[in-house]
Amino acid sequence: MSTSTPAKTAVSDHFSRAARSYDEHAILQLAVGRSLVQRLPVALPVAAALDLGCATAPFARAQQLVLPEVQWQAVDLSSAMLAEASERGRLNEHYQPLCADAEQLPLAEASQGLVFSCFALQWCDPQAVLQEIARVLVPGGRLLLAVPLRGSLQELQQSWQVVNQRPHVNALPDFSDWQNAALQAGFIDAELQQQVMVEYYDSVKSIARRLKATGADHVSGASGLTGKHAWQAMVAEYETKRTEQGLPLTWNVLFLEAEKTQ
Repeated sequence: MSTSTPAKTAVSDHFSRAARSYDEHAILQLAVGRSLVQRLPVALPVAAALDLGCATAPFARAQQLVLPEVQWQAVDLSSAMLAEASERGRLNEHYQPLCADAEQLPLAEASQGLVFSCFALQWCDPQAVLQEIARVLVPGGRLLLAVPLRGSLQELQQSWQVVNQRPHVNALPDFSDWQNAALQAGFIDAELQQQVMVEYYDSVKSIARRLKATGADHVSGASGLTGKHAWQAMVAEYETKRTEQGLPLTWNVLFLEAEKTQ
């Protein structure tokens, strides 16, 4: 595995702790991933592909059904996630694990026909990670990416801002950050689509439990514990957003499809 920064190590630690609970709670992530699987090409310029930030590799079976002749690598920063993928029987001779940083892949240039990534690269710098993806793709290679954008978890962020100014939600890249990064990486004809998805919960505690169980509770720059009174004040503010369906939690999702042209 590539040498990681303290920030990347913190991300890896959070996701490692969530490895056993990820599949049960990553409902929206899995729904987005199934949509991404439907966009898979039926043929690749070379028979090699990456599931980048694969977590427990929940799409392994579906990916191999679409592209049965392809040699896949399940890439994740968390070795615990890859171990969970193995325990769940998702790894095999055509779907091998690789513990690595998406921004520093230990792979040869122009070696991959496809990079697939679902809800994993929000922890990365868009320009750095798309440059790295472009490096490992062959000309004609495809990128299929889904990632949450700025504006995700906005209800949680707004509710905390009423209480204090500490970071409680990550500052995610926005649409233009990914669009500009795709252009700079050489994905000239990249197709980007933005979709707003809203989940509903019965309580703020359920939201916090879901985020923790999927590893998405890591917040860069956060420090110290949240006091009881601050938590109660945030919950009271969040409750003002309740609808007939429950407490909303918004995800602003980018779908990016691109081909490496040179």
